[in-house]
Amino acid sequence: MLIDPAVADRAALLRLYGSVFEQAGIFGDGEEVARRLLERERVLSTGIGGGIAVPHAQVPGLGRLAIAASTHPGGIPYPAVDGRPVQLTFCLIGDSRTAADHLAGLARLARFACRAEFIAGLIAARTGDDFMARLTRLEGE
Repeated sequence: MLIDPAVADRAALLRLYGSVFEQAGIFGDGEEVARRLLERERVLSTGIGGGIAVPHAQVPGLGRLAIAASTHPGGIPYPAVDGRPVQLTFCLIGDSRTAADHLAGLARLARFACRAEFIAGLIAARTGDDFMARLTRLEGE
């Protein structure tokens, strides 16, 4: 969970996610993760509107689904369907063996994204623990 990381744009954010997954020991090559995320973005931006983006990619050899999130209260430039800056991202990586989990995760995030109070509450989180507590409350509703 990244609270308002210092990134200037989508590319910088995706590179940061790559390094986060590497530092967490989820995948050994953060540059490969970032490259795959950027490749996926070139096909179609994952900026879904409402200040939300859900970058995702398949990373061969990962063997599981992994997710990270970031808040950007001031917004960052990110091509989105509504042209608005992005304030909240969820980044999913998986591989072909986790495709069903990957799709289920995307669907769940899409359902949450329709709830304005959900988005505002997560963006307002001051710490990673605060973010996770808000997310856990929402999932319990």
